[in-house]
Amino acid sequence: MNFNLVDILTNVLRSRILPLVTRLKLFLSPTYLVGRVSELLRRFLSSILNVRPRDKDDYYPIARWLVSKRLAYALVIITGLLCIIYLITARSALFPGRSEDNIKTYDYNSILLKFAKGRVRIRGKSGYMAFEGEVSDAACNGTGTLKNPAGVVVYEGQFESSKYEGSGIQYYEDGTKEYEGFFHQNLYSGEGKFYRPTGSLLYDGMFAQNMKEGHGKLYNNGGQAIFEGEFSKDEILYSSLLGKGAAEMAQSYTGERKLYVIGNEHIRVCEDISCMTEELLDENSIDEEAKVEVVYVMQDFIHYGGKRYEAFKDLESIFGEATYTGESYATLAELLMINRLNDASEVDVIGGPAEITETQKFTEYTQVSGYDENYVVWLHSYEKDGLVYNFVSAQDDNEFAFYYILNNDLSEEK
Repeated sequence: MNFNLVDILTNVLRSRILPLVTRLKLFLSPTYLVGRVSELLRRFLSSILNVRPRDKDDYYPIARWLVSKRLAYALVIITGLLCIIYLITARSALFPGRSEDNIKTYDYNSILLKFAKGRVRIRGKSGYMAFEGEVSDAACNGTGTLKNPAGVVVYEGQFESSKYEGSGIQYYEDGTKEYEGFFHQNLYSGEGKFYRPTGSLLYDGMFAQNMKEGHGKLYNNGGQAIFEGEFSKDEILYSSLLGKGAAEMAQSYTGERKLYVIGNEHIRVCEDISCMTEELLDENSIDEEAKVEVVYVMQDFIHYGGKRYEAFKDLESIFGEATYTGESYATLAELLMINRLNDASEVDVIGGPAEITETQKFTEYTQVSGYDENYVVWLHSYEKDGLVYNFVSAQDDNEFAFYYILNNDLSEEK
């Protein structure tokens, strides 16, 4: 009898409690909650978006139009919801991370980065740490370090308006130093040093718009200075060698060299800067020092105004009409140049090798007693800014083999 009473009570409680448990599980299930919230939100938006006004007070007068108040409320709510969703998905815009050294980190497109000031870190688009340094006025201003996606430093130094400005160091992609010096709007400008990809120093001097411009020094692969002089548009200003004395020339060029002497004429071969100088002894000079009268450039092209020219048809665009075009008997310096070109070529250059008689020959000094004075070359001569430019070729060639520069007054004397 007692057992029956317990069973009855148990069944009664179960019949009362189970529906409550079942309902509680239903209310707490994600599906029900999402559905219920969605339904409430739908009803709420439906009531808000029910823009059918019933009275003139249900409107906002704007100029000549009447805008439903409910529609305006709906637009405000929708805009607010969209803003909340955006801010939730872009948490870093509101809450930039901090490192152990208390430096804030921002994504490159972070809203708050535009208002940041002081030292920060900035993540690039792919998530790498692209920049660490000073920012202000929504730009990189001050000192900082810029890295590529591989994490290699590409620049460290001063910035202004997110551009390289002032002193800094730029690196090749593998992290080897490329340039150290001054910048202006991302370009080399002022004093600096330029390095080869191997890491050896190539040039130390003045720059303008990423090019060698002004006074500077060139170095060989071993780090030894080989030339000190003037540069223009990234090239040696060969005309600046004119008028230098022998002693000054020896100080200016310290690379691989060779000297040919015949009478009062000295021809200095400057192998590392691709030129030869013809130094004539001035008998009327007090110090009786030979001076550079002609500079021969061992190139079949000429750089002028930052551009490269190779054919005769292009030379008139920079020099104007030629002052002379025709045959000329080659000088010793021209023959030395021609022989060097023939030694480096598998075919004859101009008229082929020329005969030069050497009486004494040492490592850096050669005494010449004679040469082929009947060797004929073809000249195109131009005058520009008080200088004469002679371009040497064979008669039928459209391009020159080399050229040389001399002062106009010396040309008239010859």
